[in-house]
Amino acid sequence: MPDLKDRVKQAASGQDDQPPEQAPVTDLAVGDTARQWLQRRQTFFADALPRHVDKAHFMAVAHSLLPKLKNCTTPSIHTALLACARFGLEPDGRQAAIIPYKNIATFQPMYEGYIDLMYRHPRIDSVHFNWVREKDQWDYTPTEPSPRDFFHKPRIDLTEEERGPVILAYAFAWIEGRRSQVIILNRKQAEAIRDKYSRAYKKAEREGTKDSPWHTDFDAMWAKSAVRRLVKVVPTSTELTELIQTDDDADDGQAAPPVIRGTVIARDDQDPDSDGEQPTTAASWPATAQPGSGDRNAEGGESA
Repeated sequence: MPDLKDRVKQAASGQDDQPPEQAPVTDLAVGDTARQWLQRRQTFFADALPRHVDKAHFMAVAHSLLPKLKNCTTPSIHTALLACARFGLEPDGRQAAIIPYKNIATFQPMYEGYIDLMYRHPRIDSVHFNWVREKDQWDYTPTEPSPRDFFHKPRIDLTEEERGPVILAYAFAWIEGRRSQVIILNRKQAEAIRDKYSRAYKKAEREGTKDSPWHTDFDAMWAKSAVRRLVKVVPTSTELTELIQTDDDADDGQAAPPVIRGTVIARDDQDPDSDGEQPTTAASWPATAQPGSGDRNAEGGESA
């Protein structure tokens, strides 16, 4: 799309009889165009970001991601980035990811994102996640009192490969000096969660595409499933509950149009290069909740 100077020249020379052609979505992969696209929307993202998140760094990470989303619609990219901003999670593949499904950019929180939100609760001192490998020393005796019920000592004298394959994922938190229940998840349990709860996995299996997160990064989804179960046994917040629901909606969105709850979508008059693909509804975000202000007993489903 020509800039203001080019449009003025076109008007002066009589070449502006026809409206300029809409820039294709793939132009987002071009560095300058992508940067301009983000700059026009930076107010949306800056207003949504929590105060503790560095806005310039978030925008830099978002810019580096755009080439991977070159075939996605601009409204879906806007929506996914805004979801990241709303929860204060960088789309760096560790806290959160934005995954293209055909031409739809989809927000996907990762296990480190869940842990980050847990840390924001004033009662939670620390959150721990790790893998147990075949040759590690470990023991779990649920009848013993905490913290003697669980023990894990990685073999630091061996490489990860020498320690053998992963056999367990586990997570726990320290809450005001006391350790929470330890969540332990083996591979078969993770597969059972996948088979029972993930519509995206079922759809990819049914269609033979095998492109769901469970297909492309099983370990990441295994880890997230363990951390999501931890959410049920620690003090939580409205923000964390909303993240779980948004995560579930994103998984459902691979079988139906995705819905990121509460996300503000730019209208045509706010989006100078909108491609005209607008959702049927556009709700505003609820008021930002203070960490720890929500329902402690939120359950939610299992990992998507």
